[in-house]
Amino acid sequence: AGCVATPAPAAVSATPIHVNLLAINDFHGNLDPPANGARIFNPANPGKWDVVQAGGAPRLATAVKELSERPNTIMVAAGDLIGASPLLSSLFHDEPTIEALSKMGLAITSVGNHEFDEGWQEVKRMQDGGCHPVDGCKGPHPFEGAKFEYLAASTYLDNGETLFPPYTVREFDGEKVAFIGLTLEGTPDIITPAARAGISFKDEAETVNALVPQIRAQGIEAIVVLIHEGGYVGAGLDDCHGLSGAIAEIVPKFDDAVDVVVTGHTNGIYICTVDGKLVTSAGAYGTRLTDISMVIDPRTHDVIGKSARDIVITLDGFTEDA
Repeated sequence: AGCVATPAPAAVSATPIHVNLLAINDFHGNLDPPANGARIFNPANPGKWDVVQAGGAPRLATAVKELSERPNTIMVAAGDLIGASPLLSSLFHDEPTIEALSKMGLAITSVGNHEFDEGWQEVKRMQDGGCHPVDGCKGPHPFEGAKFEYLAASTYLDNGETLFPPYTVREFDGEKVAFIGLTLEGTPDIITPAARAGISFKDEAETVNALVPQIRAQGIEAIVVLIHEGGYVGAGLDDCHGLSGAIAEIVPKFDDAVDVVVTGHTNGIYICTVDGKLVTSAGAYGTRLTDISMVIDPRTHDVIGKSARDIVITLDGFTEDA
């Protein structure tokens, strides 16, 4: 009798997978470089910030394009991309900003409190497209809506459904990463009664922790939280010993399965580790990007390394994308 050899299971490659996140927050429709420039940390002048001219959508687009030449790179954001915007964007109900961010390749964002300035129906229009209910369509073609995906894990409509999906999953070289997006629980306190009609906001940590088992049940161990809430630090970019504000209390409550937390709201500038999680914020107004690196073990699907660097979108460092 002949023996049939059982083939050995295919060995999973032990080569780690590198994933890059390009993160912004609090863009606020600054299609042109903001007049106040960007604060930068000067190691030679501790305790003080220098100011350089920076930002503008065309230069930010160039930076994203250059950095996206690396494989497994995705652009994400932590809310307040629109609202409280300069006239160039606000005059057209921030449609130009949605179109610009779509063109430069933004993929996923959480919703900030300012996205709700005109009510949840207007945020939905930003995602889905269509003409403004009062002013109609002003541009050369109907507004098509965002090419990127809004997430709203903690924002509930009166019918009990979340306004947008709570999380999304993206795959990089076969490794899946989950992105959870949410808005600060205190949003109703900082928007008008008309704007908060029909929606409610749940606790940030409880929301994230309830989603983690669902995500891990799919075999996903790499989890990124995009949260529109932030904190304050001292005068050093990597100095998070003095991290204060709401985010300093929220992050330690997150399940240990969370690897990276991209924050916003306070317009803070920081990169640090809190409770084993990498926590970042890229200032405001499109003047900088946080370039986040995650290393994933393909055998365990766990994040085994993470780091980040701050990139200031200086006027002389980047050309304008036509």
